[in-house]
Amino acid sequence: MTTSLAASQSQFWDRAAGTKVFSHPLDHERLLQEVGVDAAVLDYGCGRGRLCGELAQRGFRHVTGVDYSREMIEAAKNEHPGLEFSVVDGETLPFADARFDAVLLFAVLTCIAPDAAQRQLMAEVKRVLRPGGLLLISDYPLQADARNVTRYDVFAQESGDGYAYGTFRLPDGGLVRHQHRDWFAGLLADWTIVQEEEFDATTMNGNPARIVQIWARTPER
Repeated sequence: MTTSLAASQSQFWDRAAGTKVFSHPLDHERLLQEVGVDAAVLDYGCGRGRLCGELAQRGFRHVTGVDYSREMIEAAKNEHPGLEFSVVDGETLPFADARFDAVLLFAVLTCIAPDAAQRQLMAEVKRVLRPGGLLLISDYPLQADARNVTRYDVFAQESGDGYAYGTFRLPDGGLVRHQHRDWFAGLLADWTIVQEEEFDATTMNGNPARIVQIWARTPER
């Protein structure tokens, strides 16, 4: 993600910190079975810390949340005192190799429009995960309803070939992207896909949408 794009996106999320409601569901019991309560878990794009708080309430002892919105992180610290939150630059992660047992990316790829920036994030996620570590992606595939298709088409006409189809700008300024299912597959080409499921959910603006959740593990080195 370029510096200017990261800055403009972080400004949007700073403005949204007190107004947006994030609700992608997490199967806490399954995560517990997959990694255990002593696992080091990173929630990248943690927002106001909802998932970190839920995990802590269920006994997870080593949960870290990061986001490139300072306002989101301040809200997370206020709402979940005692948990670990920090601001990142949207490009690199300030953690050692193989630091975590699991990484959560909940509605994160949708906030990263450029292909190269998504690939860079996935490389960083793989770096900080231990061999065989767990990644859980929860995000938006391309939607089939007329409202979203119109937004995709309008943005594609305005922006030319600079962004993948499925990218659009929200009325309040945020640049977001819904992903072709083949794009998810490409990002995870050398991972082991454990399970994929698609179901109904609600967007941060309260609109109905389909989401996909992908459970994957890093290659054993």
